[in-house]
Amino acid sequence: MGNSQSSGPVSIALIKDVEKYLTTKQVNEMTGIPVGTLRYFRHCNTGPESMVLGRKRVVYKLSKLNEWLVAQESNSVRGGVS
Repeated sequence: MGNSQSSGPVSIALIKDVEKYLTTKQVNEMTGIPVGTLRYFRHCNTGPESMVLGRKRVVYKLSKLNEWLVAQESNSVRGGVS
């Protein structure tokens, strides 16, 4: 019985650390970047980091997408207060 009680919180802790993956369509909806452009980025090895799950499902880690968006913002910000 002691083992089943102690494994519950460990399982919950592991679930909290699971990375969220987005499909190409979800990235399109979230960022407004057209699906074709995301496909082109993958072809050119540019854009947000992606990977293939299984035989053909392309997904993006949410954390990597956010990192890429921050980098794009810092590379293209114009004006503002110095």
